[in-house]
Amino acid sequence: MTAETTTAAIPASIDDIEFVMISSSGSAVSETSPTRFRYQQRGQMLWGAYIGDTVQLGRFVGRRDGDTLTICFAHKPIDGGEVVLGTAQSVLRRGDDGRLYLDETFEKDGEEHLSACVEAEPLALWPALDPAHTSEPRLDGTSFVLQSSTASTVSETAPTRFEFSENSGIIWGHYFGDTVTGGRCVGRYRGGVLEEYFVHHVVATDATLLGDSATTVKQMDDGRFELIEDFVLDGVPGYSVCVQLA
Repeated sequence: MTAETTTAAIPASIDDIEFVMISSSGSAVSETSPTRFRYQQRGQMLWGAYIGDTVQLGRFVGRRDGDTLTICFAHKPIDGGEVVLGTAQSVLRRGDDGRLYLDETFEKDGEEHLSACVEAEPLALWPALDPAHTSEPRLDGTSFVLQSSTASTVSETAPTRFEFSENSGIIWGHYFGDTVTGGRCVGRYRGGVLEEYFVHHVVATDATLLGDSATTVKQMDDGRFELIEDFVLDGVPGYSVCVQLA
């Protein structure tokens, strides 16, 4: 099989495709319940969820550049430890058995690891999440609008809107509005700061950009939350403020 044939056989979208881990230098892989990943894709933008032997719940966002996937993730270990943040880069390839594979290099707790995943039949029903575990303050089900930003002018009539979910100490969400057709974010909340990774598609430039941020969560006099964010987007630092909708 030539390199040209292999590349041509890789799909342009991996939306709704699931992979299971078959090896990892970061942990032992269960033969009966390996970590499973479900990918979503819109254009270059990626996001999804994962569960499995060492992971109670995981979420990720990222970007696809050809057959290379850059991923930023957050997961709650099954042993009850602190939510882990990390980054990974995978190369998508078609194996001799006809299935898709992900050859991944990832960073976890400051150490570099290698792993491999293979395409698997999708689960008809994913296990339920743990609804009892929350962090403070609880952001599950909250909505915010962008009030100010150094990265763009904020529309008075259609400001970017953020919708958050939260479970097991992980916070994730999606956003849309005046300057972005869509975006996804994932992170953890601790010590009054929301640590996040995000990806979005920019209307003006038709680019899909990755970034990270540290956001201070403050409660206003009326009980709503304010998000004060220091971010880096495509290597450029910025600052923004979002306010919770009533």
